[in-house]
Amino acid sequence: MRSKPQRFFSNHRADLRPRSTFSIPPTSLLWPISRPPAAPSKDAAAVAWESDLGLGELAQYFSSDRRYLPFIRSLLAALTTDPQVIAWRQAVLADFVANPIMAEKIDGLLGRFVDLRQGNALFGQRRKNLLLETSDRLAELELYVAIVQDLYAALQEAHLQSPALTKVCDDLAMLLADENFQSLQAELPDLRAPLENIRSLTIGINLDMQLQPASAVLLAINPQQIGESVSLLDRLIGTRAEDTEETGIAPLHVLPKNPDERPFSPLFQDLDRLMTQIAQPIARALTKYVRTSSAAVAGLEDELAFYGAALKLMKRMGERGVAFCQPEIAPIDECVTQIEGLVNINLALRSNDKPVPNPVEFGVEGRIALLTGPNSGGKTTYLQSVGLAQAMFQAGLFIPAKAARLSPIDAILTHFPQLETRQQGRLAEEASRLRTLFSVATGHSLILLNETFSSTSSGEALYLAQDILCGLRVIGVRAIFATHLVELVGRIDEIEAVAAGESRLFSLVAGVRLIGEAQAVPTYQITRGQPLGKSYAQEIARRHGISLEQILATRNS
Repeated sequence: MRSKPQRFFSNHRADLRPRSTFSIPPTSLLWPISRPPAAPSKDAAAVAWESDLGLGELAQYFSSDRRYLPFIRSLLAALTTDPQVIAWRQAVLADFVANPIMAEKIDGLLGRFVDLRQGNALFGQRRKNLLLETSDRLAELELYVAIVQDLYAALQEAHLQSPALTKVCDDLAMLLADENFQSLQAELPDLRAPLENIRSLTIGINLDMQLQPASAVLLAINPQQIGESVSLLDRLIGTRAEDTEETGIAPLHVLPKNPDERPFSPLFQDLDRLMTQIAQPIARALTKYVRTSSAAVAGLEDELAFYGAALKLMKRMGERGVAFCQPEIAPIDECVTQIEGLVNINLALRSNDKPVPNPVEFGVEGRIALLTGPNSGGKTTYLQSVGLAQAMFQAGLFIPAKAARLSPIDAILTHFPQLETRQQGRLAEEASRLRTLFSVATGHSLILLNETFSSTSSGEALYLAQDILCGLRVIGVRAIFATHLVELVGRIDEIEAVAAGESRLFSLVAGVRLIGEAQAVPTYQITRGQPLGKSYAQEIARRHGISLEQILATRNS
């Protein structure tokens, strides 16, 4: 019959002193006050943008360790609108940027956090053999003490400016100075020593008249392991050093994992009782640390990994000549987006070539952009770069640009081309998604439309697009409408006259340059201006000598 597993809370009164929690106050590097409640489930319109803009691709670039991927992606998709939260995070990231040695040390600690998070918050709640529970708890306490010491050393040597990291550093300093915590540090080696000296057992076996095993008894606990047998010659010539493991005179047999298959079962019951006796004094000594919780320190792992991954990404892009800036936070009601020299972060990460930087400007002079230009001219890349920059900004990250000033948004809503379904054609599918988009959009939303209504005739598309633009103007959103309908630009005054609203319309154009005999090459520069169709035709006519001015000059001559 097996001995009953014992718990740490046995009947004893070894230590009645007040017990310290040996932990720091919970501090988040992401939330200045308290973590908000879980966000409600997202509808289709709120999720589509993540796929259209490549948010999952960006999250994968952040970290090679997949266990942090869901956490990083959720932060990028959350779109927090609180300026205080964004500023709190920006300050932490600025500390990582300003203290690369600190960041490197913290990165080296992350692997040890994994084991710390697997431990229980309170000591003595497991249902294990007493020796195993004692050993596990000792290992957890040792790891906790080591991480507290190393994390404090990394922070203490840095020049910190952020309130979050400064508070964590101060809390760790107070913990390390606590008399009870210092007592824990001093006691751990002595508590561990008895367990480290148990490496093997010596068993005595009595034989009967037929030289068969008749009885057995535990003789000794040894500080060294017993190894494979060695030859008589090895023993005679003394090749075995004195401090090496004991060896047997027969092959070493591995113990079956199934307890029912183990020989000498009563011996193992005796062993369990013996180990319990050895562990009991250690367990009693550990009861004064019963309330020690590593949760507050362990909870920093994902957040530290997030900032460390952001710093690595910025360094990687810096090697390719892509600069990052800390955006200025504008009030949400200002509805402003001002970015100088923005590049598409995903394009920069997947390509060895430096992407072309472009400005982004939404304000009182225009919040709805009509983006026209040739196919493969960079329109989709521009839309994605704007959306990803907004998501990075609201996650508290720096963005790939020279300078920026941004207002938070409450949602990114996209309408990119999709394959038609069996239930409805492509135009009907587009209309359905647009109806959902308009049902959730507010004046603080960012809407990105990419070649909407390209599935129908230009006449129908022009009519439908005008209504869409009027609706966006009434709501007051910031929006980019990438389209082949260059005629829309000529009707801006008409659209603004039909629908009153704060969002004015303006024209953006994806540039090209002419090479040789009317060959157009995209420049990927997005600038304010009139659609290129007319200017291209005028330039081609001029190069071939058939512009009206040239024709009249020829006739006159």
